[in-house]
Amino acid sequence: MIPFVNLSAQYKAYKEEIDAAIFSVLESGTLIGGPEVQNFENILCKSTGVSEAISCASGTSALTLALAALGLEPGDEVIVPDFTFVATADAVALLGGIPRFADIGLDFLISPSSVEERISSKTVGIIAVDLFGQCANYKALQAIAQKHGLWILEDAAQSIGATQNGKGAGSLSTIAATSFYPTKPFGAYGDAGAILTSDKALAAQVRMYASHGRNPEDHYQTIGTNSRLDALQAAILNVKHAHFAEELLRRQKNAATYSALFSAIPGFEIPKISEGNTSIYAQYAVTCKDREAVLPKLSKANVPTRIYYNSPLSAEPCFARFEKTKEDARSNTNAYRLSKEVFCLPVDAFTDVQALAQTIKNVLLP
Repeated sequence: MIPFVNLSAQYKAYKEEIDAAIFSVLESGTLIGGPEVQNFENILCKSTGVSEAISCASGTSALTLALAALGLEPGDEVIVPDFTFVATADAVALLGGIPRFADIGLDFLISPSSVEERISSKTVGIIAVDLFGQCANYKALQAIAQKHGLWILEDAAQSIGATQNGKGAGSLSTIAATSFYPTKPFGAYGDAGAILTSDKALAAQVRMYASHGRNPEDHYQTIGTNSRLDALQAAILNVKHAHFAEELLRRQKNAATYSALFSAIPGFEIPKISEGNTSIYAQYAVTCKDREAVLPKLSKANVPTRIYYNSPLSAEPCFARFEKTKEDARSNTNAYRLSKEVFCLPVDAFTDVQALAQTIKNVLLP
């Protein structure tokens, strides 16, 4: 079976560089922190346009640390999209907050009008997810946030490398969290994450929470956690970053191949990229009302597919304990419909998308 993300081919392409970087770390004896981690954080600042980058253990950890730094307290409500990975809402609940679920648009991104409908006296912030590699509508969200005195946390787990009106993903709100999970367009060889901001006070808070609550005076000022990036992962990411721009061009070319194909097949909708946005196509997401009939045909033809996400978050059992969840779900029509219609196709730089597109054409247009 063709892999959905061809990490083996990517490794073979950069094998000499990656092996040398790994052995260099092992020989140095500096496995936590050190020059590789510092270099990686500098790369993140330069490439995204922020002044502070704090690497950490995972994307989920990045969300939790950012929320802690923003001052989330038990009982606070945070508005999140209903159609995204569970970590976005999980992080809110883990700190005692209450996730409120907003609908999405047909571009898969959180709907500003739905966000405004969810605001209550308990609302403190919004988490905007840059889903499938495209940035959310920050202009509209910032207007809402300013009107109601809310903060915005950018969940850039799927968007590092994307831009909105010339600004890099990760720099589009006061603070952002991102992930370098192996299957991301810019991925490590294990879990890894980072928090991005140009607010020095927030950055200091994040660093403190990530180091067991320890302040610069070496006292434990608050209750914190242990969340840091291994030097091995940083070294691998530093190698991959040198090739990242080239890979993004190939991803975008692959996405264009799919878009040309599915635009010509009745019953399918291609991803909608908003004006001013560039997408890194973390996933190539197709909408099809007859998904359950189409997927077995593609599987039989050895075309790999994935469903992201087969259920809105408001339908998940873990969030049923929040009294407003059912109320939110009732009006999230796009999230519920798209969870039954969207599927994704391989789009990474090391997959032969031309060949896959021809196979798909043969299957769907016999």
